[in-house]
Amino acid sequence: MTSRAALAFACVLGPAITGASGAHARGEGDGAYGRLDGDLTFVGGVGAGVIAAQARPLATGELRLRYLEAAGIAVSYEEADALGRATTGELRRALLAGVELRPLFPVRFLKAQQTGHRFFDLVLDSIALDVGSFWAVREGSGVRRPGFYAGLAVEAPLTGGASGLWARLSGTVRWAAPRLEGDDDPSGRMVVLGLGLAWHQTFGAGLVQRGDEPPQ
Repeated sequence: MTSRAALAFACVLGPAITGASGAHARGEGDGAYGRLDGDLTFVGGVGAGVIAAQARPLATGELRLRYLEAAGIAVSYEEADALGRATTGELRRALLAGVELRPLFPVRFLKAQQTGHRFFDLVLDSIALDVGSFWAVREGSGVRRPGFYAGLAVEAPLTGGASGLWARLSGTVRWAAPRLEGDDDPSGRMVVLGLGLAWHQTFGAGLVQRGDEPPQ
């Protein structure tokens, strides 16, 4: 599985990095640390956040699905009412859906640039960019047109490997639809900081091997 995953990376990233040594596709010292034991990683997490300008706390839950630990989809739900009553205009709850990009791992793995220090490599390669749309319910108004969000996150393994418990630190900037259209209302943009715990589980879905089976 590991060597096939490396080949998939090479096809995506181009010939500039296809010269990575095949030795990196074997054993625990390959710099993958279990991340290529399967082609998909399922992530389920919970946490808490705060809207920076309002100091309004949020409870959060999220689901993610990553392909080869390089890119994936993410869905998050935030609930503020459970932690404090909203005043007019304040966020009550929100739904976010988007994509996650984690480019450092495939690039560093194929270029054999892992340090050999498991914790450091896993943390560095976890740096991710999230972009997508969000739908928010505010006190005194219902769901409006979706806005846009962009965020950065970093994770740290708490149990040593790719599969297991991770801590996550994130920050997102969000723009409501009117703000994107030129409205300068300060409430149309907000920054949300978050901290959470998530379980990562890598498994093989056969996506890398698909189409590569020998004829029967």
